[in-house]
Amino acid sequence: MQPDNPYSAPQVELLDSAGVQSLPGWSARQLQVLGWLALVSVVANALVVGLTFAGALLEADEAELLFTYTDWLSLALALLGCYLLLRFKAFAEARFFARNLSVPIWLLLAVTLLLEAVDMLFGDQLFAGLDWQTIGYMALLCLMGICTTWLGIRLLKLQSPYPALKVMAWLDIVGGLMLASVLLMLVALLPLLGAGVALMLVFFKGAAELQGVAD
Repeated sequence: MQPDNPYSAPQVELLDSAGVQSLPGWSARQLQVLGWLALVSVVANALVVGLTFAGALLEADEAELLFTYTDWLSLALALLGCYLLLRFKAFAEARFFARNLSVPIWLLLAVTLLLEAVDMLFGDQLFAGLDWQTIGYMALLCLMGICTTWLGIRLLKLQSPYPALKVMAWLDIVGGLMLASVLLMLVALLPLLGAGVALMLVFFKGAAELQGVAD
């Protein structure tokens, strides 16, 4: 067909062309900062996991001091994770017109903060026996896994997502199911850390799009 034929098929996908338009309230710099924060979150969380295992090799006093630092670092990382999740929600709503992320994300934020509160209050008593604190903590972990899986399923339903966003969705589903089983809680750390890397790539991809529009 001739290029000027009004009845010819469009040469590009309409959703893609709409996606690279400017997003009100967002800039490439904002998304780049969020991408770097997501990277910091992944690296720091991996460090906390490594330090937790290393603590088992230390003397009791040294291990107690180390765990005090890691507890506070974990709390800071949980707050950072909540912030990144909220910013991701806002970006997904603006870029992909997502309208069904609010419930799983807000539930996930609430469960995350509850877990941190329980850990700060009963950290030494958790998993020492099958008491109510441990059972409650395991129930919260299971609920967190369910919310994470729910979020991943919702992300898969987005129209024309970035490839990194699809990867993030599947890693959330796999990690969430492992976390919900409780028995695979430690293994779940790997796909969930991978989802954090995918989140970083989503922010950087969004920043690259906005830079392309500006140019």
